[in-house]
Amino acid sequence: MNSPMYAAPAAACAAEVLLALAKAPEPLSMSALAKMTGRTKSLVFRVIRELEVTDCVRVSEDGRYSLGISALELGGAYISQSDYTSTTRNVLQELSHETGETVSLATLRGSDVLYLEKWEGVYSVVTISHVGRRLPASCTALGKALLASLNHNEIAELHEDPLPTLTPQSITSVEELLTDLAATRERGYAIEVNEALVGRACVATALQATPAHPDDDPNAGVSISMALHRYESDAQQLVDQLLRARNQLNANWRTRRLFQPR
Repeated sequence: MNSPMYAAPAAACAAEVLLALAKAPEPLSMSALAKMTGRTKSLVFRVIRELEVTDCVRVSEDGRYSLGISALELGGAYISQSDYTSTTRNVLQELSHETGETVSLATLRGSDVLYLEKWEGVYSVVTISHVGRRLPASCTALGKALLASLNHNEIAELHEDPLPTLTPQSITSVEELLTDLAATRERGYAIEVNEALVGRACVATALQATPAHPDDDPNAGVSISMALHRYESDAQQLVDQLLRARNQLNANWRTRRLFQPR
């Protein structure tokens, strides 16, 4: 990432602290935050004190830090103010109602997939994704659908052996991932079976550039997640429904560069 012309270390540190806390599965210590951000402990300390005042960060009794209630306001405001939401939400809600399953929208962030929207249907059961959560892209159908749009060198820059895993069925090597992505490109959608959560399956596809905007990659994908038995009995029907929804979103996607990778 290029440095801005007018640097503001404290502001940059505040953003880095918030992102570190957002990605962390548990509260972090001051030392951990300094290490993750590459900033001095004194700067991190001062920044956190300011973030506490605005309820963006809170501290536990054992002196560890996590996001505060104001962070929820920021995330909620982003979702409500984004140009993509009105059309996208209608399509996702309709797809979830039609299939009865969990439908998600996500974007690629480095080697992770970041979940942006989620709708649950009457058949939805336990999942490990929620809005704002990151998961290893190589373990999810959404991640693989988005990675399939990258070339070999771009994928190699994002991943190295061994790959992170969520279950014993998760892909463990870059070579295996590249094979899976080749199959994803050929069929036009990604498949994940027992790779993110045992007993669950998922199909996903990436939104696409349009003839009117051939260079604008939406960098977003849509998925349907379901119980394994539903996938085994109704996979093709679910894929057809998924691809129809993708085509609807492609036709109406207004903010083509909203999720460009950093």
